[in-house]
Amino acid sequence: MSDLVRVAPAPVQAPQKANDKEWERKQRLREYRVASRREKRNRKADEKKQRKLNATILRRMTRNPERYTTNADRNRLRDIETERRKIQTEAIRQAERLAAEHDPGGVSFNVGPVMMQEDGRVISLETLRKRQEKSALEQAKTDGLNIEPMADKLKSSGQLVDTSNQACLTAIPNGMNPDRFAQMIVAKSDLNTTGMSKTQLKKKAALAPRPPLPKPIIPEGISTPAGEENWLALWDLSDHQLERRVIKEKKKKAADRKTLRVKQQAGQVERRVARDEKRRVYREVRFTWQAIKGEQSKEQTKLRAMEDEESKKIAVAVNKVDRKAALDHCMQLGFTLANTPGVGAIKPRVKGLKGIKVDFDAIDIGESRNTIKSETNKKRVDLDEVPNHVRTNDIPTGVPRNSEEQEEFIKLDVGESQEHESLQYNHRFRRKLRRTIDDVQVRRELLVRQRALDHYAGKSEGPPAVLLTPPKPLNVRGRRILENGALETAKQERVWKREESSEKNRAARILRQQAKQVAVEAGLQKHAELTGRLPSRGLPVSGEEKV
Repeated sequence: MSDLVRVAPAPVQAPQKANDKEWERKQRLREYRVASRREKRNRKADEKKQRKLNATILRRMTRNPERYTTNADRNRLRDIETERRKIQTEAIRQAERLAAEHDPGGVSFNVGPVMMQEDGRVISLETLRKRQEKSALEQAKTDGLNIEPMADKLKSSGQLVDTSNQACLTAIPNGMNPDRFAQMIVAKSDLNTTGMSKTQLKKKAALAPRPPLPKPIIPEGISTPAGEENWLALWDLSDHQLERRVIKEKKKKAADRKTLRVKQQAGQVERRVARDEKRRVYREVRFTWQAIKGEQSKEQTKLRAMEDEESKKIAVAVNKVDRKAALDHCMQLGFTLANTPGVGAIKPRVKGLKGIKVDFDAIDIGESRNTIKSETNKKRVDLDEVPNHVRTNDIPTGVPRNSEEQEEFIKLDVGESQEHESLQYNHRFRRKLRRTIDDVQVRRELLVRQRALDHYAGKSEGPPAVLLTPPKPLNVRGRRILENGALETAKQERVWKREESSEKNRAARILRQQAKQVAVEAGLQKHAELTGRLPSRGLPVSGEEKV
């Protein structure tokens, strides 16, 4: 039966935009950066492997054989004593656990009194007392009690407790033997040997000769729990047997380390493929964010345009009210548009019409800003209406023309410099006319307002605020209007922008976490498929792939 070869599908790429050279250039640069990073990563990995190999070769070439045989006997005896101490300690703990169930006093098991802690562990009362003494000693040191001079004085005088030292008496915890506390202070000072690190001190204390531990007893009818080793049976092992146990344990640990290294090296290819799959999925998820961000930016632009339009309308309404109030105040002073000299001299003039004149007297301004009406028929100007002076008519000549010349028209020689243009009353032209008329009206009102300001110039009191309002609308872009109708301050604007930025960063962080989770799941799925833990998916099998 022929084997089937599965071909992994090509990674999904972003759709290429038609005739977009900038997009192609960015894609080429991106592929170059990815290839450059991959080449640099592989080169650094090879260099690291070579450095490790060189170090191994150098160690083997410069190995000192005497280093491993100088203290061989001493290390062998230390390992034997450590193993014996370990067996005895485990046997006592096993007996204490059994005593906690059958005899808390520990008399029948030849151990001290024991107790069951809240977490279910068994501890002897002697161990608990030592822990309390140690914590008390540390607390005394934390409180600022210097134990070194106290220990020197106790050694020189031979007195266990210095009754003259009030600090010593105060540092002794309640319920603790003062002589025991003094011995602990002396022992603590002896351990502080200068020139030795904490690790060396711990090792020295562990290897120091200690009295033998009492051998526990397991009464008849009580057996060790199932699954636990009987440590009491190993109590009386000889040095040779203990040495064999130490060697066996070392060989087992070495074999475990070797198995772990082989396992790690064997799955290197699968892990690299899973890592690439994770990165690919993460890039795809990030690519989908661009469409979401584009929609969000469009929505924000739309909302910003709506806010600007609303702000503009409000600014125009406010300006109308201010202008009307200023004219009313000028009228109270006796200054109006009718009796102010120079008002009639201000005429509207539209720029950019190439000499064509506009009769502003025949134009009516409606309610809307873009509504321009005619005074004659009170209707909107017909955009298709063409003035009579620009119309051209065909003049019949009476001379028959050939069929080939039927499509030609008679051209009138009206002069090269003569130009005929029609007034197109579209929205742009209406807006231009409206702005021109508004500008003329504002200039006329400013002239009347200037007369009122001159009237107040000779008086001690200044002009009122109604005459100092801006003549044109002030549209402040970006600044919002609060619920009470006031315009927000710069500090309020900074606050809501900071909150908006924080919310945006929080949403981006959530998206990154979700994308990372999806990518990690995809990488684990790929690794499980490559190692055979899960069936492969998404790999089509066709007749062309059969070998």
